[in-house]
Amino acid sequence: MTTKVRSSKFRHVVGTPMQLRDTYGDILTGSCHSESTIIKANSKFFAMPWAPTGSVCIVPLARVGTVPEETPLVHYRDAEGDKCQVNELDLSPCADNLLLTAGNDGGLAVWDIPAEGLTANITTPTVRVQASEKRLLVAKFHPLASGIAVSGAADKVVKIWDIEAGGSEVSALQQEHKGLLTDLAWNHEGSMLATSCKDKKLRVFDARSGECVGEAADHQSPKSTHLAWAGKLDKIITAGFGRGSDRNLHVYDPRNLSARLSEHKLPAGSSVMHLMFDEDTGVLFVAGQGDGPNLMFGGAGGAPPLHSPIDHKRTTPPHSGVALPPNPP
Repeated sequence: MTTKVRSSKFRHVVGTPMQLRDTYGDILTGSCHSESTIIKANSKFFAMPWAPTGSVCIVPLARVGTVPEETPLVHYRDAEGDKCQVNELDLSPCADNLLLTAGNDGGLAVWDIPAEGLTANITTPTVRVQASEKRLLVAKFHPLASGIAVSGAADKVVKIWDIEAGGSEVSALQQEHKGLLTDLAWNHEGSMLATSCKDKKLRVFDARSGECVGEAADHQSPKSTHLAWAGKLDKIITAGFGRGSDRNLHVYDPRNLSARLSEHKLPAGSSVMHLMFDEDTGVLFVAGQGDGPNLMFGGAGGAPPLHSPIDHKRTTPPHSGVALPPNPP
């Protein structure tokens, strides 16, 4: 009897921790929305909420070592000038110097970061728009257009904004969500949006018209679901809970959500899983806040997406946030 081994260029990936001299120390993580990955990164910086309420720390990836206690910060304020928690943030994949923050007051702000990093505190954003009267839960830059961003609020409304036009509203998605948003993702071209929601549904929207073009029942636990749009594979991957502490990955074709392509059982646990898809290698990284293992899956060679895990790397202590820089510094 022969066993068929699926071809994969990354069947034997090994995670190697960086040496202490190449890490960042004295991190003072601040508070943010529970669905956030906490840390975001692009090819030049990483950003994360800092200890004072409403503060964000921006660190150049090349500046390893201890983060100074008096490091300059971005300070977000509400319309009255008071400190306000940043619930979510994002770094632009198109312009390394742009930071997006989503506030607990419903304000969406874009900040221009100097090329060498912050040299003084910043309190005034380049653009600020009152995206909602409710708190913002999710916010992301467009994958290809540096001036476009999307926000989702606690009133279940998702809007797309043109930052370069002073924060004008481009479109709003149809109000199909029956619960709080837990995640959203652009497709590779930025023409479609996928959303996950507390109503246990996966939805796909046309970003320009706002029309809901697909809907499917997804993970059936009231716990949070997170998702990723595997751009070049053109597949939507979700991570969520079944009964009890069961956790699973589901894979969908965005053109036909009614037929789930595949699913994979994850190790049992209570942590919400975050998904990061590497477009260059086709590898999916799965990590949960409070978890030790980082899981890796591959979907190359015409096999069913995520046909088997490639490897895993356990971190000690468990991580509180995860990010995938597009390129090494």
